[in-house]
Amino acid sequence: MIDRNTEQFVVIKGVVPKSLKLQFKILCIQKKLQMSSVLENLIGKWIQAGGPVPEYLVDLSSSNQENEDVKGYIPESLKLQFKVLCAQKGVTMCSVLYHLVTEWVQTGGSTSGRCTEGGM
Repeated sequence: MIDRNTEQFVVIKGVVPKSLKLQFKILCIQKKLQMSSVLENLIGKWIQAGGPVPEYLVDLSSSNQENEDVKGYIPESLKLQFKVLCAQKGVTMCSVLYHLVTEWVQTGGSTSGRCTEGGM
């Protein structure tokens, strides 16, 4: 477990559709969770699962929908692990965050940590 008193926290952010960010925020409020804590948990579980890569990656830059940043504060060591694993897998941190947040919202904020290939 990370010692929150000594660990340095840094910003993690990714671009998601505005509607997804709103759903994410509302679900966090309903479950009395901090968005940062949810992102930290999702990223940690993704890393523990070996960084499963979804069958498809969404490129929001070519999308006509309105996008916004979803951001949170996670331990610096976790962000470094996330960055390295994304580089090894040949994916962007933004695309992985998009899929993690999407899956979490679609499962109603399930804490089961179902980061699986294709199910991401």
